[in-house]
Amino acid sequence: MNRPARGARRTAALAGVLALATVTASCAPVREDDPDTLVVSTFAFATEEFTQVVAEPFEAETGIRVVLDTGNNAGRLTKLRINSERPDTDVVLISDYYAQIGKDMGLFAPVSADDVPNLDAIQPWAVDPDGYGPAYTFQLLGLMYRTDLVDEAPESWDDLWAEPEGGYALPDISVSAGPMFVLAAGEHFGSGPSDADAGFEALAEIGPDALQFYTGSTELTSLLERGEIAMAPGLDNFAMGSVEADQPVGFAVPDEGRVMTANTVQVVEGAPNPAGALAFTDFLLRPEIQEGMAEALYDKPVALGAEPTPLMEQVSREAATDPVANGYHQGDLALLANERSAWLDRFTEEVAR
Repeated sequence: MNRPARGARRTAALAGVLALATVTASCAPVREDDPDTLVVSTFAFATEEFTQVVAEPFEAETGIRVVLDTGNNAGRLTKLRINSERPDTDVVLISDYYAQIGKDMGLFAPVSADDVPNLDAIQPWAVDPDGYGPAYTFQLLGLMYRTDLVDEAPESWDDLWAEPEGGYALPDISVSAGPMFVLAAGEHFGSGPSDADAGFEALAEIGPDALQFYTGSTELTSLLERGEIAMAPGLDNFAMGSVEADQPVGFAVPDEGRVMTANTVQVVEGAPNPAGALAFTDFLLRPEIQEGMAEALYDKPVALGAEPTPLMEQVSREAATDPVANGYHQGDLALLANERSAWLDRFTEEVAR
């Protein structure tokens, strides 16, 4: 594959940053107290599967109509901030460090096991230390690679810095894997996962020779499945569809720098249907619902009574069941929340140059 000019790749990375920052506010009518409807703000992908395994069963059990409001993390968080005086949303499914930003803004309400009994039946790391909504699924950062282009499965981030034959891609800072990769590099090459300077310094070494900075999971899997790259940092759930389709794609857990991210469920402060929001949060943590999401959405469960699928165990091995026992951690979410703007600039200037 022809390598794009550095200026072109820098422009592409900047475009990804601008896309992350640019959102359109909703002009939905204000909702008053509304016990018969639940508005769930969620991700824009796999909505049909989510409706089948979560929303419809919840509706059937409670009689509460579920309305999905979809979009990316940044756009949905901005919409919540704009509407914070009169929220029109009840529940938000959102990535962990965006949840941290929302908590800092006062957009989410605390929850407890009194209102969400299943909080007592999930993995301890998934319980929010500040008493807000828990993680309900998680993703592991590792190395995705072409099994037919790489002689031996990578074992370390060093295998990427060795610039594998066949080329490599890197995550743009605007996607979930981007900030996680900075943390992983800081842990592997520096003093720990909060050593952002070491992380950016390490990424600056390999950024100029990256064939592409990907901005989505489908873009990454397409690059690998077409054989245009041999390796890339990515999330384990990105690899599962390729593995299930018998593509020559593998996922390797690095020996150190094991960083994970999580999707959390948050109750909106001032929600029109707070009781329904708490009931939905509890419902989402049920083992049978967690296993349904695992089958349909590649979402690894956090409920202690739920089992990961055989595909998850094949791709992510023991970490699919217990990430913490296998050395994974979420990193410093407060650091990510506080430094997000500065990191956008640093990535554009130092890595995607």
